[in-house]
Order: sequence, then structure tokens, then C-alpha cells
Amino acid sequence: MTEALARLGATFAALMVDYRAAQSQLAALQHEADRTAADAGLVYGSSAWSAHRFAVTGRTVHHVNELYEKLEDLAQAIAPMRPACFAGLLIKAHAHQFSGNPAAIIPEIEALALASNQEAA
Repeated sequence: MTEALARLGATFAALMVDYRAAQSQLAALQHEADRTAADAGLVYGSSAWSAHRFAVTGRTVHHVNELYEKLEDLAQAIAPMRPACFAGLLIKAHAHQFSGNPAAIIPEIEALALASNQEAA
């Protein structure tokens, strides 16, 4: 695995941990906002309900979005890199999965398998 791919993969993995934690926090805040809005008699979907929900969750929504953008940038930086080993392939698989294109890893697997077979011959 190249040093650059390893570095980007480590950064991607750390950000993914933060992203998942922020998503969980956001879900809890949304639930709490919906509960308190209902308790206050706010009609679901109304502008008052939306304002209340954003007041409770807005900061976390922005944080989740910032993390997502960073992950997107990293996934795009990882995509053109060629893995030379299974560890690199795993990094690429995570990036492709995040990008919503998990099947994109198949040509990478085929190329690595072909290279391994040629080395063995």
C-alpha cells in the first residue's frame, strides 16, 4: 500500500467514526426536538415546528454536513489511487461504499488478483 493511500485511509476512518457519532447525536436531538415540539403543541411540519427543530438540532446538522463534505473529498482523493495490497483494497472499498458505488471496487479486486497471480507464476 502506498504511504499516501494509508494516510488518506487513516484520516477517512477517523472521520467516519466522528461522522457516525455525530449522526447518532443528531438522531437523538431530532427525537428530543420532536418530543418537545409535540409537548408544546406545535404541528408537525409547520414553520413553528421547523424553527423549533432547527433551534435544537441546527448546530449538529451543520457539523454532520461538514464531516460529510470532508469524507466526500477524501473519497474522491482515494478513488483514483491503485491499491497494491489487501489493506489498500479495504480502504478503497470503504471509500467506494461511502460514495454510494460499492461495485466500483470489483475492477480493483480483479486487478489485484491478476497482479498476485502474475507474481505467483
